[in-house]
Amino acid sequence: MRARTFAAAAAVLLVAGCGSASGVRVGSPDPSDSSTRPVCGDVTVTPDAGAEGREVCLSVGSTLRVTTAPGDRPPGERGAALSEISPGVYRGARVGTAELSGFRHACPGATPGVMSCHAIAGWKITVDVR
Repeated sequence: MRARTFAAAAAVLLVAGCGSASGVRVGSPDPSDSSTRPVCGDVTVTPDAGAEGREVCLSVGSTLRVTTAPGDRPPGERGAALSEISPGVYRGARVGTAELSGFRHACPGATPGVMSCHAIAGWKITVDVR
């Protein structure tokens, strides 16, 4: 009986000690704490078959370069988180999200005298500026 009483008292003390200010965090991190957010640097993206629906992370002040094939138009931009530096080059302007989208040629360039393909494929990249 004495052993059970001692074990119960030890368990109570152990549980009580968990709530003390010992510097140990229990639970999920505070979302407002910026030290828990990853830092995202400069990014280069080449839209291809795998770029549909792709998401990238960019820090405020970092650069995103979208490399398109010759003859492809520069991407269209939606959102206020990026500022365009030059065609296909963007800088993270403010925290938020932006969307870049466009079309690319789905087939290699035509060779004279050979059948060619004129198919295009759409792509979209969501940019999370942190």
